[in-house]
Amino acid sequence: MSRGGLLSRLRSDRWMFVPIVLLAFTVVTGFATVMSAVVGHPLGTEPAYDRKAASWDAEREQRAMNERLRWVVTPDIASAGARRTLTLTVEDKHAARIDAERVRVECIPIRNAEARVEIALHRDAEGIFSGGFDSPIGGQWEFRVAVEDGEMRYTDAFRRFLTPAAASRGAIDG
Repeated sequence: MSRGGLLSRLRSDRWMFVPIVLLAFTVVTGFATVMSAVVGHPLGTEPAYDRKAASWDAEREQRAMNERLRWVVTPDIASAGARRTLTLTVEDKHAARIDAERVRVECIPIRNAEARVEIALHRDAEGIFSGGFDSPIGGQWEFRVAVEDGEMRYTDAFRRFLTPAAASRGAIDG
């Protein structure tokens, strides 16, 4: 068979390349998906989730303690450039301020969970605690609060939208 005849035959039977192209596309897409899921960053996975899942009873006990205490954590977040200032007011169910021994907050940007920051807040006044952290990341953030007063421990979480550092000169976030 001549070279011209082979090319004309391949051209007329080009439909047979469609499954090969589709299979190649499927393999490339699958490879790209797996690589984006496992290389470099865990796409917002919870660190030590296996330990958290294994200690489900402790998590359930903490939720029961939160229900018994019924404390209220009221946040106030301000941004000055990349500097974020977090102020928390901690009150009991009767609106009496709680002068806790220790208040810690884990600050997690939703779109880049690896950039999470944990801060210990200092006492400003009775029941009012504040602290700051630096992060230029804007968007939705999750704040996980742990308030400890003696044997009592209260946990809470809330989400707020923070402006990006370039646009947040003295902004009040919320």
